[in-house]
Amino acid sequence: MKAAVLTAPGTLSIEERPTPEPKENEVLVKVEACGICTLEQRLFSGRMSLPLPLVPGHEASGRIEAIGAKVVEELVPGQRVALDLVERCGECYYCRIGKSNLCLNRHKDAARMLGGFSEYIVVRPNQIFSVPDSVSYEAASFAEPLACCIHSLKRLKVAMTEDLLIVGAGTMGLLHLLAARSMGLRVTVSEPNPARRQMAAALGADFVIDPTVTDIAGFGREITDGIGFSSCVVTSPAPSALEPAILAMAKAARINIYTAYEDVMHIPLDLNTIHRNELLITGTEGRVQEDFFQAVRLLSFGKIDVNPLISARTSFSRLEEGFRTALSGDAYRVLLMHSLP
Repeated sequence: MKAAVLTAPGTLSIEERPTPEPKENEVLVKVEACGICTLEQRLFSGRMSLPLPLVPGHEASGRIEAIGAKVVEELVPGQRVALDLVERCGECYYCRIGKSNLCLNRHKDAARMLGGFSEYIVVRPNQIFSVPDSVSYEAASFAEPLACCIHSLKRLKVAMTEDLLIVGAGTMGLLHLLAARSMGLRVTVSEPNPARRQMAAALGADFVIDPTVTDIAGFGREITDGIGFSSCVVTSPAPSALEPAILAMAKAARINIYTAYEDVMHIPLDLNTIHRNELLITGTEGRVQEDFFQAVRLLSFGKIDVNPLISARTSFSRLEEGFRTALSGDAYRVLLMHSLP
């Protein structure tokens, strides 16, 4: 089988490896699609480090090829599935208290980390989420990032008909938009890039504003009878994006710092504002299994259409070109399609 191996930042090697054999409690999956996520982009560019060499890829989908003899779930060969490829040990403190997204051991074993950039992969049954044939492999590969957005919105405890501000209209900002619309929220997207504002409007944002010309706080008060936004998700790592968003919040509002910052970033706010307005500022990292399950169901029910977020498809032979497209800043999600020549 083919596998794309990251041997050093900027260096991918397409190797021929033996197709793995599933153990009695494992499942072999033929991978069909895998997104080039921000994590993979950071590994490729050297802005993030994990033990190398490794096979990247964690936003993956495929079909079941073989099933171990002691797998109790009713699975069948050929079944279409989305894959959870970020390992959780199930044994550490955080796994035991239901916060497996914070697992202490998820990055310790490079051999069982990620792996979606290979033609076949062996997984445990609890890493498999069945999807109907009506959901394409491309769409099913969005289950993982969509799950992260669901986790983010649940962390904010959003309620139907609240006003949500999304800062940034990249892939994750727009997935937040799609998830929020399915929850009955009124959504304002703040984004300086005109093409991304256009996409946010096309995907159903109630309001789309350019923060370089529109005062976010003033706009929020205008549409909420002077109250402000009930909640906010910050998906843009631009330092200038954070303070205006915080100032646009209502009293008792919740703010989630969803994005990761490459440099040290401080909250640009007088702490008395948090105290007097009872603001809740939090962050989210990844997702738990329930979030993944709900993401798959939203895709399966046809409640969310992720196809507009597919900017390009690439193959093993053109994978480095696919990375360059993903890193260009002009693309949403670039997918490695394993069957493309």
